[in-house]
Amino acid sequence: MAGKKFLNPILKIVICLTGMILMGYFLYPSVSSGNFEDSLTIVRGLVFLGFTYLLVQSIKQMFEPSD
Repeated sequence: MAGKKFLNPILKIVICLTGMILMGYFLYPSVSSGNFEDSLTIVRGLVFLGFTYLLVQSIKQMFEPSD
């Protein structure tokens, strides 16, 4: 796949962590106030989960033997 070698795994981890911190910063006030049904809160939560998934994949890619 062409995307596997596009970015360095460490750079991908940094980008994912930055995205997670930013989304967490915007998501925390909504979740702490109990406002779960707002559409923007749901979208922010999904983006946070997406960054988490990409972070796990990047960490897994770092420990794979390279071809």
